[in-house]
Amino acid sequence: MFLTLLLVTLLLAATVSWVVARAFNKPIVSILDRVIADQISAAWVRYLKFAIIVTGISSGVRIHELERYITPNQYQEKAQVIALT
Repeated sequence: MFLTLLLVTLLLAATVSWVVARAFNKPIVSILDRVIADQISAAWVRYLKFAIIVTGISSGVRIHELERYITPNQYQEKAQVIALT
């Protein structure tokens, strides 16, 4: 169950990040072409799209929130670790 939840959140975060990077492609290209009027702007566009995707995935997959499903509550005396299946 935990691995399925992790995989679903990873795929959802990657999909949303890709859609956002794709949706803002034309504005990013036009702004960087105006600011950096050189061929290096194409490299900056690729870098910025990569940064959008990486940031979206790392923000979308919250490992610390998913840890609560596998770690026991520390305030219980007879807490048990949940087995991953």
